[in-house]
Amino acid sequence: MNTRKLGTATLLAALTLMVGCATTSEESQRAAINHQYKSDQAGANGRFGVAADEQGKAADAHHDAVKKAIEEGKAIPPQPQPGAPNPDGGTP
Repeated sequence: MNTRKLGTATLLAALTLMVGCATTSEESQRAAINHQYKSDQAGANGRFGVAADEQGKAADAHHDAVKKAIEEGKAIPPQPQPGAPNPDGGTP
């Protein structure tokens, strides 16, 4: 009985991980660009703690985009740069 519970728990954990990783390199890169933009905006407004947090999230998202691009056999996306325009095309 305990073996069955362990097997079920292992299966659920594996499925959870697969669902969490269901993004593409393009989606991860878009998240990186969005976080970089948020970092730029926070820094411009003097919210340097928020800017640092968003910069870290941008780096993590870009790292994920690079790993996924390699797995997908695609070109490695460029690192988002500070000062890039709003990725949504609107005004800040």
